[in-house]
Amino acid sequence: MKKLWSDHKLLVVGFVAALLMTFMLFVQLIADVVYWPRHQDATISGWMTVGYVALSYDVDKDALIEALGIETDLRRHLTLKAIADAQDMTLAELRNVLLKTVIDQRTAP
Repeated sequence: MKKLWSDHKLLVVGFVAALLMTFMLFVQLIADVVYWPRHQDATISGWMTVGYVALSYDVDKDALIEALGIETDLRRHLTLKAIADAQDMTLAELRNVLLKTVIDQRTAP
């Protein structure tokens, strides 16, 4: 092992980096496989983001953003509660808009 390190440091570092990246991607894959099936069609709550709702309901995130009328620059970080407050809506009203959009997307051919 010492000879390999002394002769091919860059190759060893690259191999270890590739192993770490593979491990991280494997952990992410396992987390997705375990987490998302249990959280499909989750009850919409104020802590969620538009992206989370799109993943949970398996719909297009851009359609949800368009239905809510939020700016594309802010869409990634806003919670639904923050969006509702910014638009002077209740969370229930915002939830209804999202659910209507979900239904429209699911029934569209």
